[in-house]
Amino acid sequence: MILTKAHIINTLRLFLSLAIVCCGTGCGSQSPDHDSSPVDVLSFQRAKAVEPALLTTDELTRLIQSDTTHNKVVYYFDILCKPCLEHLKNEVAAMYSAHDTSQWRFYLVAGLNWLHRLVPDAEGNLVEDTLGNFAHFANKYRTLLPSLGYNLRDVYMHYNPAWEHTSTGVFTPWVKSLFKVPLDTTEGIPFHCRYEGTPQLFKADSHNILYITLCSNSSAFSDTVVHFYAPDDSYSI
Repeated sequence: MILTKAHIINTLRLFLSLAIVCCGTGCGSQSPDHDSSPVDVLSFQRAKAVEPALLTTDELTRLIQSDTTHNKVVYYFDILCKPCLEHLKNEVAAMYSAHDTSQWRFYLVAGLNWLHRLVPDAEGNLVEDTLGNFAHFANKYRTLLPSLGYNLRDVYMHYNPAWEHTSTGVFTPWVKSLFKVPLDTTEGIPFHCRYEGTPQLFKADSHNILYITLCSNSSAFSDTVVHFYAPDDSYSI
């Protein structure tokens, strides 16, 4: 069979098209750093119309900061995060069941960011930006958490469209706006969350001074890890 120039050109075009499709497909779990147009992000108003319990980041921050009576545990998680589920079943569950409600308040922040794109349709394809997914995952939270011993009055649904397509971390600026960080800089190293994803666990006193975080800044050349990040004490209150 003799290939003409036209055949070769058409074949190359076909391979190029397939390559573009494959590159654009990616895996099901999308990172908050993936490239996508912010125009495609569902607004908070549209999401809240479907799930009225949703809180903005500012609303959540004001809610936590307004409590000047209790020491606080803030746990940010999502329902598709396997470490989150393990925490909720074990360490966090033990903390929660043992806490003195007169001294401690739990803020279990159920994240809805990066989840609404992950529900497959009947054919297994990922459903993009479907408002019904907010209700879907909110209902999943409402079923799961009571089954693990949590009171839904301590659960707060959160969504921030600005977090969907950012190429920078979202938790570090939120924590620095939420709490007073006592060691904002140690040996010239500014505070930052070591991991900009879920889960996140923070403990603060009634004055909103952060004193335990599982994702704090630490350095092998300083004692920050000793005084500020205490793994053995992170799950006790």
